[in-house]
Amino acid sequence: MTRNIVIVGAGRVGRHVAEQLREERNAVTVIEQNPTNCEQVAPKVNRVIEGDGSDPDVLGQVDLSTVDVVAALTDNTEVNLAVCEMASDGNADVKTILRIARDGEQDNAHRHFVDSVVYPASAGADVALDRITSV
Repeated sequence: MTRNIVIVGAGRVGRHVAEQLREERNAVTVIEQNPTNCEQVAPKVNRVIEGDGSDPDVLGQVDLSTVDVVAALTDNTEVNLAVCEMASDGNADVKTILRIARDGEQDNAHRHFVDSVVYPASAGADVALDRITSV
């Protein structure tokens, strides 16, 4: 099943996620401020929008009524919260993924417009622990 996915932030995390989702034949739109990151990800996704994803005019370039998932994956938790809230306001059925940047920000998951939380540092630690304990 092809899903329509918007990724805000094409740094290390966002770029890898976008590329993998596109390889799985999803329709992937990336919103990114950094022109260099936009150039790097452009050949690997369906669409790139250069701009601040927390700006309503930029996010408004996406027809949220057709979007299944919005993943806010910048390294700024506040920006990611704003993106998730706007996405949820634009489409009550959209699933939102919030990347948190620092320890202690997991509490943001309680917000009604956040469906799932990602914390890359914790995920990396889990993988390292698994590898260490399985040796």
